[in-house]
Amino acid sequence: MVSIREGQSKEKVLQTRAKLCKAQTGTTVAEEIEGILEEFGVKEKVVAATVDNAANMDVAVKTLNIKFPCFAHTLNLGAQKLYNCNTVSNWAARIRSVIVWMKRSHMAIVVLKEKQQLLKLPQHMLLLDVRTRWNSVFDDGEILLARMGNEDLRKAEEFVLLMRMHYTSTLAVSSEKSPTCGQILPILQKLRKHYTVQADDSAFIKSVKENIWNDLSKRYQDDDIQAFLEEATVLDPRFKSKMDRDEIWDRVRASAVAVEKLSEPRETQGQAEEEDREEEEEEEDYTPPVKQKKRTALGELFRRRGQQAAFHAAAAPCLHSPESGARNPAFIEASASFWWWKKSDTLPVLSALAEKYLCVQASSTTSERVFSTAGDTLSPERSRILPERANMIIFLHKNG
Repeated sequence: MVSIREGQSKEKVLQTRAKLCKAQTGTTVAEEIEGILEEFGVKEKVVAATVDNAANMDVAVKTLNIKFPCFAHTLNLGAQKLYNCNTVSNWAARIRSVIVWMKRSHMAIVVLKEKQQLLKLPQHMLLLDVRTRWNSVFDDGEILLARMGNEDLRKAEEFVLLMRMHYTSTLAVSSEKSPTCGQILPILQKLRKHYTVQADDSAFIKSVKENIWNDLSKRYQDDDIQAFLEEATVLDPRFKSKMDRDEIWDRVRASAVAVEKLSEPRETQGQAEEEDREEEEEEEDYTPPVKQKKRTALGELFRRRGQQAAFHAAAAPCLHSPESGARNPAFIEASASFWWWKKSDTLPVLSALAEKYLCVQASSTTSERVFSTAGDTLSPERSRILPERANMIIFLHKNG
């Protein structure tokens, strides 16, 4: 569950142990979810649910306001259409056979590491591609292309260049920095332009583009989901200009009026600064050194030409400058929720409305990481740990 407080997204795990003793049907899962929400008293506060595309989840969350298919899972389903291309399918099969052989041979792994050191190449491990996790195919292609440059790999080179944007999009919505649903439509717009067939495309590239976009173009067509995503996009200062239509703003104004009538007084950014002013006056002036941040996948996806050098340096002033209002969007890598919190004094109603949309996640990868934490906790060395103790450790780790 994600909430926003003082401009910061807070991720909380409400349950770390499934209590399902029966088949995981939609009705059974719905009862479990409803019980957890009632236990924590947040059932009436849920705006939307981001789940995978399984049929039982459609039934499980039908009682909630709106259900979002996980965008990372959606991108993966679109990428699986690559296997409809005989060239990609055969290429992946050949790579898979080589990797399986090398993983079974200890001497082959030793020789591979020696060759990597001799040629001063990155110490990559061989990754076996998994159909449901398409990024492994992309990684395999990059690793092999770094070592083999003959003409037989021309199509593989074209494939890697074409699919890099899809790969970056998956990383952007799978990050731990709470990717919001306001990113979905801008990324889909970018992918639509990227997968548009050009006159100079080869038959192989044309086939790949058509297979992927024919699947992605069918997603998020529900009217309620489409309207919610449009409103979330215009309320995200980073992507406002990509969905700037009058009918969308009319819906936002109507929602803002409803929020103004129902909203309770809350602590604004100005009030929080007033409370901390005395402590700040006592502290000595200190300017920490500026660290060069690594560009995120989202920043890489939406970067602009000529902006690379000043990208991170300009992002912070854009958030704090008084003239950077809703008409002057922050840079892509800045936090949209923090931007609105800084505007809570001058735009209190829109700020409260934006929180409703910005707390909805674009993907369900946050919950998937709970399984990774459970795998690290329930190791062979801890085989005798009690279920109650394991549940407590995982719960504290994710909510600490």
